[in-house]
Amino acid sequence: MPDLLTLALAEPVVALAYTVFGMVGFGSTLLAAPMLMHLLPVTTVVPTLAMTDLLASWSNGWRLNQHIVKKELYLLLPALLVGSTLGAWLLFNLPLKIMPLLMGIFVTLYGLIGLRRPAPQRPALDKRWAWCFGFLGGTCSALFGAGGFVYSIYLSRRLVDPLQIRATQTTVLMVSSVMRVGLYLLAGSLLDPQLLVLVVLLLPGMALGLYIGHHVSLRLDRRRFMQVLHVVLLLSGISLVIRTLL
Repeated sequence: MPDLLTLALAEPVVALAYTVFGMVGFGSTLLAAPMLMHLLPVTTVVPTLAMTDLLASWSNGWRLNQHIVKKELYLLLPALLVGSTLGAWLLFNLPLKIMPLLMGIFVTLYGLIGLRRPAPQRPALDKRWAWCFGFLGGTCSALFGAGGFVYSIYLSRRLVDPLQIRATQTTVLMVSSVMRVGLYLLAGSLLDPQLLVLVVLLLPGMALGLYIGHHVSLRLDRRRFMQVLHVVLLLSGISLVIRTLL
């Protein structure tokens, strides 16, 4: 059970992280984890965010169900499953220190490039790229708890409607979150009653963030949505670099 000061500091962090999640469909773990790690041990933060991500993606997916582009979903899922399997194996068998840093640098640069170059000028990706992005996203999700930015890069180059991007991406993240929670259950991380109490106590912040993010995103056109998306990618990349160096 966290003390009141820790909870008072963690609640707005979670609300901010899930405001971003509600707007663009990812980014909660990358934004929240580095800040929460100043308050709680990493062994608590990562499983907790896995649980809140699962609940948030289910909530968003239910609300945006009619906007899911199932064709893109079916293209991504097979490679995601393979990537998640590899990521889980690497997580439990190899010492991984430099990969999150390299990934953070990559995402930061991608966000900077996206802000300099308007998204509508970019050619659409061929559907065969789904295997590459699905595999990489699944691997990153199982390894670092954060693969949403990979799916976002792919879907933003395949779809035009921001609601379709968010809905499809949220559904992919739901599958990924189920896998992460399953891994942590097998490892015994989610069997701690105090951790489950923490998840419950953070739900109000998560719900508030999702509500704000969803209502803000409804007012964004394609150009504004892509600007917000690349800002979040930039912040996510920087956050992952900071999280690695701490």
